[in-house]
Amino acid sequence: MNKATLYDSLHFVSTLTFRKLTNAVLLWCSYGVSRFSGRHFHAGQPLSLSIEPTTACNLGCPECPSGLRSFSRKTGSMSLELTQQIIHAQHRHLMYLGFYFQGEPFLNKHLLEMVRYAASLKIYTGTSTNGHFLSDEIAQETVNSGLSRLIISVDGPTETTYSAYRKGGSLSEVIAGTRRIMKWKKQFNSTTPYVVIQCVVFRHNE
Repeated sequence: MNKATLYDSLHFVSTLTFRKLTNAVLLWCSYGVSRFSGRHFHAGQPLSLSIEPTTACNLGCPECPSGLRSFSRKTGSMSLELTQQIIHAQHRHLMYLGFYFQGEPFLNKHLLEMVRYAASLKIYTGTSTNGHFLSDEIAQETVNSGLSRLIISVDGPTETTYSAYRKGGSLSEVIAGTRRIMKWKKQFNSTTPYVVIQCVVFRHNE
């Protein structure tokens, strides 16, 4: 285990409470009883929750409904108020809160306010980005927000392989944004967010 992974694990442990651990045990027991008896049995509350800040995206990735603009629902964004209501209702049990699904989270101007609110309630938080909105100011705010984990999609080592899937994207912008995050982490001596570089493997980039 490297130092960054260790710090991430310690950060996760620091967000745990007796209530959260008890809830996790109830869920685990529910699963065991249901599997053993062959009948549905449920106790406990959700320990993980995913909130999609927006369904909008700046890229046109060919296997993503957001990139293809093929949603059957309208493109929209979660409001800060509704997000805070959801978090407040569930925070006593939540071990993990993800702020992403198919849209680009940083297109929601309230994303980092959502993260700060969740972090203030001791919830381990994560989001995933294509990395095109990590300006110096946003990178600084991201580090200061209390975000636990930041997944950055880098789907190729060259502009050619990267843009084969990330249509409309720029690898150099993503790398620059990633460096800004690391710069502010170092400047603030912060162990968060834990940065994960993610690659979707295709024949052209494997």
